[in-house]
Amino acid sequence: MLKINRKLSVTISIVLTALMLLGTFALAFFLPSFIEYLLKLPDMNGALLNLTAAQRTIVYVAAYTELFLMASGLGMLFALLLLVKRGSVFTKAAVELIRYISWCLIFMGFIMMSMAFLTLLAVVAGAAVLFVGLAIRVVKNVIEEAVYIKEENDLTV
Repeated sequence: MLKINRKLSVTISIVLTALMLLGTFALAFFLPSFIEYLLKLPDMNGALLNLTAAQRTIVYVAAYTELFLMASGLGMLFALLLLVKRGSVFTKAAVELIRYISWCLIFMGFIMMSMAFLTLLAVVAGAAVLFVGLAIRVVKNVIEEAVYIKEENDLTV
């Protein structure tokens, strides 16, 4: 398997995160057209969704909320990667960023799951995002404990 050094790996992650963040901002401009396109797609039986005006509004609010949470999470991920690049991984600032990223994902998962009236796929995708958010919370707890141990060791030396 391809093995690249740590500095290059972090740089690649920063570039990819920045590109995804730019893509998220670009998507904000095309989101109404994209939503309308998706809502006009027939299901497996050839039936079209017949949404009320209120349901349509819910879809738009959910989509823009998801987009906002995604942009926020990506911004925090970018900041976290900059901390990693500086070697400031086991710090309270890094733990806070990971905490907020996990909450963004958890909220995104619940929002997606609430779109169950559209399709079952929304529930499955929401559950997957929710799982990732919970996994990142566990990673946050591990890093938070490492920060605590590091601080204790720094005090005893």
